[in-house]
Amino acid sequence: MRRLPSPRMRLALCGLVMLLLCPAVLYAQQTALQGTVTDPATSEPLPGVSVGLKGTGLGTVTDGNGRYRLEAPADTGTLVFSFVGYNRQEVAINHHTVLNVSLVRSSSDLNEVVVVGYGTQKKSDITGSVASVDEQRLRDMPNTNFAQALQGSVPGLSVDLNSAGAEQNDNAIDIRGPNSILATNKPLIVLDGVPYNGSIAGINPSDIASIEVLKDASSAAIYGSRGSNGVILITTKKGATGKPVISYDGQFGIEDIANLPPMLSPEEFYRFKQTREPGSVTLSEQEIYDSKRFPDWPDLATRQGNRSQHTLGVRGGTENVKYYVSGTYLGVKGVAVNDDFKRLSLRANLEVKLSRWLTFGTNTQSAYLDRSGLPADFNGNFGAYRFNPLTTAFDSSGAPTIYPWPEDVFFENPLSPTLAKNVDHTYEVISNNFLQVDFPFLKGLSYRLNTGVNYRNRDQSTYYGRNTKRGLEAQGLMDQDNGFANNYIIENILSFDRNFGDHHIYFTGLYSYEYNNNKTNSLHAEGFPNDVKTFYQADVALLLQPKASYTQTQLISQMARINYSYKDKYLLTLTGRRDGFSGFGSGEKYGFFPSAAIGWNIMNESFMKNSSLVSNLKLRLSYGTNGNQAVDAYGTLALLDSRPYVNGNTTAPGYVPSSLANPNLGWETTNTANIGIDFGLWQGRLQGTLDMYRSNTYDLLLRRRISPVHGITSIVQNIGKTNNKGMELGLSSINVQKGDFSWSTEANISFYRNKIVGLYGTGGNDTANTWFIGHPINVNFSYIYDGVFQEGDDIANSPQPDAKPGYAKVRDLNGDNKITPDGDRTIIGSRQPSFIWGMGNTFKYKNLSLYVFVRGVEGTNRSNSLLSDNGVQSGVRYNTVKKNWWTPENPTNDFYANAVGANKNGAPIYQSDAFVRIQDISLSYNFGASVLEKLKLSRLRLYVEAHNLVTFTKWTGMDPELNDQEGIPLQKEYMIGLNIGL
Repeated sequence: MRRLPSPRMRLALCGLVMLLLCPAVLYAQQTALQGTVTDPATSEPLPGVSVGLKGTGLGTVTDGNGRYRLEAPADTGTLVFSFVGYNRQEVAINHHTVLNVSLVRSSSDLNEVVVVGYGTQKKSDITGSVASVDEQRLRDMPNTNFAQALQGSVPGLSVDLNSAGAEQNDNAIDIRGPNSILATNKPLIVLDGVPYNGSIAGINPSDIASIEVLKDASSAAIYGSRGSNGVILITTKKGATGKPVISYDGQFGIEDIANLPPMLSPEEFYRFKQTREPGSVTLSEQEIYDSKRFPDWPDLATRQGNRSQHTLGVRGGTENVKYYVSGTYLGVKGVAVNDDFKRLSLRANLEVKLSRWLTFGTNTQSAYLDRSGLPADFNGNFGAYRFNPLTTAFDSSGAPTIYPWPEDVFFENPLSPTLAKNVDHTYEVISNNFLQVDFPFLKGLSYRLNTGVNYRNRDQSTYYGRNTKRGLEAQGLMDQDNGFANNYIIENILSFDRNFGDHHIYFTGLYSYEYNNNKTNSLHAEGFPNDVKTFYQADVALLLQPKASYTQTQLISQMARINYSYKDKYLLTLTGRRDGFSGFGSGEKYGFFPSAAIGWNIMNESFMKNSSLVSNLKLRLSYGTNGNQAVDAYGTLALLDSRPYVNGNTTAPGYVPSSLANPNLGWETTNTANIGIDFGLWQGRLQGTLDMYRSNTYDLLLRRRISPVHGITSIVQNIGKTNNKGMELGLSSINVQKGDFSWSTEANISFYRNKIVGLYGTGGNDTANTWFIGHPINVNFSYIYDGVFQEGDDIANSPQPDAKPGYAKVRDLNGDNKITPDGDRTIIGSRQPSFIWGMGNTFKYKNLSLYVFVRGVEGTNRSNSLLSDNGVQSGVRYNTVKKNWWTPENPTNDFYANAVGANKNGAPIYQSDAFVRIQDISLSYNFGASVLEKLKLSRLRLYVEAHNLVTFTKWTGMDPELNDQEGIPLQKEYMIGLNIGL
């Protein structure tokens, strides 16, 4: 017979049952905890220290005298003290009502664990160049996609905006500049340990916990033939031990056009047209001009946009089961009419410890993306921005006109796409699962089975009816596209992590198999009896054009990595990876990619122990080889194109060669050397990382011209070389920390210089493609615009004897008194920046926080398409921006005369597109512990934000960062948001 527990034990058990049955007891039986937090080295109080009750989210901060007060359970629980520049400390309450704590200064967060690919490492053990995205840009800034958080926040990383729009998905991420000429320069994205092949819009930023960027060869070599452009490691949020914590993050904002260069008004356009081509005004244009009923095309095609996002999540767990579940809705109405984007995503991350040695986990996301609806047309000369203002936008019934300019039926109403019936849905499932075995018979030995599945289906259907130009001319026009992508990967990872006295060994071995399958089915149809059934009537179409495609690739990889450290001072990393890719030629299926790196934690040496200035110092050296797996699935095979031909009264199938086989086609290879130093000064108040690197890329994938005897004029080969070198500096500082006020800064600056070393093995330049030995990959190559011929100039004896006053001058570079393409075109700067930079400043006063992020690009220039004729042809069919044209009364050198042939040689006008942009401003208020306790909340934050607020630049186009200067304009956003934790 068992003896009853003691009265004290019985009371404790009853209390435990009460807590389990009634969580409100946790709040009801509380006492006031108080104390002072100090620095042991100076005995000075520490204001602004975060004090929280572990597992609940309740918390407060110390006042100007380092004192705190917090309502907490009277007998149990743990207080967590954290402060920038100090080690995190946990203290058990254990019936105390007064807890005074001394925080120990931290030289840096060297013990912080970061993801490095196929595992994690302490920062102090890393030998490669690995950068983390500023936590604040991930946690507090609501972004449509994660690429926005990367802009300007990582040394050496840039994000190019190919176009603007509601989805903001057409972004090109670049790490340390381009190495390839024709192949992709995109980095590899790894989501929760598994390579990700989808669009960046498919990853929900609200679910991201951290982003690490692997930049040097040693860090990225573990990804072998895909690592030469760097690797972005994205880790989603995970569960944590403790009671369930429910969170809600919501924001709403409005969007306005950031900038529209002034176009000619209708009256100015009328005069412009009359001056350029007298008598060119058509009857309908004259009627519009006389009536003064002018359409404002840019205004009709744009609107005030808005964006709303709502995320509901719950996380928690026990020692054996941890979970994170979230759902997010994003709805965006872009600044272009009918430019809409919606995303609904659900995520479930689960980790279950089945036994002491066996763990199962899954990171699964399902997403629905709705891109339905075609936006108003902003397609260059035909789009709303450049459209002729002497036309008609709507007919008498109020519907968009089919032919806005009756005399020129080539043009379609820019609003016409908004009338099309369009459905565009994407369904995506990403499931990364693992089973980990921690072998009990050998400490530190573990095996992990990773499996990843990515399924994506995109269904697009568009129907243009007879109320649009293209629909009327085709008697109904339909396009349907159904795309399917399936990817799965199986990884076997063996790890051994063990300390032997002063020695630490961390071994990782990998064997993996990856399968990719993509297929599309398309159908184009025209000629329908009516528009009633839209794209559900292909069976009665007069014209049907089906099309299908299919690709399949496979990748087999083996990798081994050894990390060794001695006394946490001397570090060594050796990596080797072997990849076999089905897309490579039969003679180049496999490649080997080795790397080596060493590190020296100088701060751990005895001669640095008493340093009052230096708090952290580590030297890193690395060298290795990576590949660029940029070969098409069947790019090494001889292929045929369909060419049907008429045989008598019937059409017979026919084929012609489209490409020649190349069994020796393989990957581009990049060798990179990197030297870096990590440092901390003044007890961690200033921390930084400096890296310098040099890369040599060879076996470039280039299209080489060959004899057309086979009916083919070129073949892709591994030829050519490039070189890239640069320097990156990242800094983090605590500038002011006094009383209730603090000011901290995160800043970075990067320089890189790439150049072409060789082409085709002949040593010559490729002028047609503007590739020049010894120059950057992306250069500007043209004539030099040299002002305007003036009255009194000796034009007859100039290199342009047929010019007139007001015509554009072109510089005669070779001095032969002629303007020729071979002799007078030259390199005029490049798209390679002198440097890129970003800086975020955080100002905190008590519970109020202000965050300002500024970034910039310097040293680039390009042709401004809005300052050229650009389609303003004879007859003047398109509008143009206002310019300072030459006239006899205004003999300027800024811009040539408004006359046909005034720029006969087509010399472009180049401008600097360098800029400084106030990218983000966020003002937030975190409600204090007293409010949270009354509301029974763990977190309550209210904020307002502004994005793309102001841009300082000499560029006179739409935006210096947009590649398309006549597309959908860049938008600025104003947001209000709320974060709640229960």
